[in-house]
Amino acid sequence: MFFVALSITVAPSMGYADSFCKGAVKSGVASGKTEAEAKAAATKWWSSRAGALGEGYQDWDRAKDKSLICHPGPFETFKCTASAKPCLPEGKLPDDPDKKDL
Repeated sequence: MFFVALSITVAPSMGYADSFCKGAVKSGVASGKTEAEAKAAATKWWSSRAGALGEGYQDWDRAKDKSLICHPGPFETFKCTASAKPCLPEGKLPDDPDKKDL
């Protein structure tokens, strides 16, 4: 009588919870003539800082726990700061496997 052991590997569906994310990244204080302009500047600054963690982390839309805090500034301007946890695209692994943050 023969027994055959089967090993089946099922790849998990790469949903939001399966993405690799880093700790929170914060932009500097960005300013603009309008609140929308200041928000855009803050998220662009955030993307630059998050992208320094490695290719794929820079996408604001993919980040989790996002926060945009804005307030009026001097001379009829707005000031905003962006904060979020940058996440890799679904299915992408960190470049440095020894530094995986789950």
